[in-house]
Amino acid sequence: MKLFHKIFLCFIVIFGVMFYAVGYLLINFAYENAIEQGKQYAFQEFQYNKYILQSFLYLDNDFAEKENASFADVKQNFTVPVAIYKNDRSCIYTNLEAEPTLSEAADSNDDSISYQVVSSGNKSVILVSDCVAQGNTEVYLVTQTDISDLVSTQDSMVSYFQKIYLIIICCAFPVIFVLSVLLVRPIKRVNKATGRIAEGNYKERIKVSGRDEVSELAANFNRMAEAVDEKVTELSDIARQKEDFAANFAHELKTPLTSVIGYADMMYHKELPREKIKNAAGYILSEGMRLEALSLKLMDLFVMDKHDFIMEEMSVSELFEDLEQGIGPVCDKYGAKYHIDMEEGRIKADYDLFKTMILNLVDNAVKADSSDIWIKGESVERKYIITIMDNGKGIPPDELGRITEAFYMVDKSRARKQHGAGLGMALVSKIVEICGAGMSIESDGHTGTNIKIVFSQEGVNND
Repeated sequence: MKLFHKIFLCFIVIFGVMFYAVGYLLINFAYENAIEQGKQYAFQEFQYNKYILQSFLYLDNDFAEKENASFADVKQNFTVPVAIYKNDRSCIYTNLEAEPTLSEAADSNDDSISYQVVSSGNKSVILVSDCVAQGNTEVYLVTQTDISDLVSTQDSMVSYFQKIYLIIICCAFPVIFVLSVLLVRPIKRVNKATGRIAEGNYKERIKVSGRDEVSELAANFNRMAEAVDEKVTELSDIARQKEDFAANFAHELKTPLTSVIGYADMMYHKELPREKIKNAAGYILSEGMRLEALSLKLMDLFVMDKHDFIMEEMSVSELFEDLEQGIGPVCDKYGAKYHIDMEEGRIKADYDLFKTMILNLVDNAVKADSSDIWIKGESVERKYIITIMDNGKGIPPDELGRITEAFYMVDKSRARKQHGAGLGMALVSKIVEICGAGMSIESDGHTGTNIKIVFSQEGVNND
């Protein structure tokens, strides 16, 4: 059974039962009040006729011995139909329309007055009975009070209520139907959206209006859909990067290996002049060095993915005092100058990883035809920022987003001549991630590159 049908039927059942129960209680309450008023009136009639009977008993000691016919001149004094019984429950006189049931426990010492409601045909009456004593004479008096009007009114109320009940239930059907539709409609929207997402439309979103539970559900669904969309995009990017990695890796191996095999085969099968042998050996050496650099950097990437590094507190200025011994030769090799200005501060990092990161960034800067490299460090609001700037060729802005991908090279021909494999920035990005830092790269593609690496100093003792 669908939710709409459940809600609709529940509304109908609850509304029908509640309305019927309220109507029943109201009618029953009105009927009981009316019966109570009838009882009070019947008791009053009984007391009045009791006084009349006592006066007859007082005037006539043989009253209880008379026959029914002898009451012809007496019965007209009673205001309602009555019945008079002896102690042995034998009838002295009666003009009742219903036969009463006399209580055996009733006697002259009992102050209670018994009553009973009796229906005979279409007529309903209240019979009130009690013992009446006068002198040595005791009789039982039963009075009859007609309450047919009360019962008839109650029946009319029941009939009228049944008609009203049917009318209201019929009117309630469309109202409950509309309410059920309004309640289920937002859930249907969510259901349709989930169906479209299941079909692959991860951009699907639900319009949120209101602050009720369904709106909260829709908002949470949108957040879930956004997270799924981001995850799918991330997985797609990872899959693409893996495909690119495999393709680039195969390409990076194929080109030098083809050349190496070709030159080696030529040297093996042919008699070549010494100059040609030297040129071939030089090319084989150059490509071998590039393959060696490629394998070493790939090994570094794999090690970083598998190894758990322990971050230690270190002084930044002391780190760069040691690093200058590695930075100097790299810059001298390409005729570049370096300028280091490090403000004192402490960060958490792994020494070997930090050294690899900085040397890769310096190596990239000098290979971009930079004549000057500036390395600056400063502590700002519990963060330590290391900035590496150069005045080289720069990176085109539309390629900044891919610069940290493995095997990605801005200038492929220049990178291969310098034994590059496009893994330097991938290594740097991985090291930054391991150290819990952040990195931003800025370049206009003409006037150099600005790279900032931000380390958090939370929990670091800088005293």
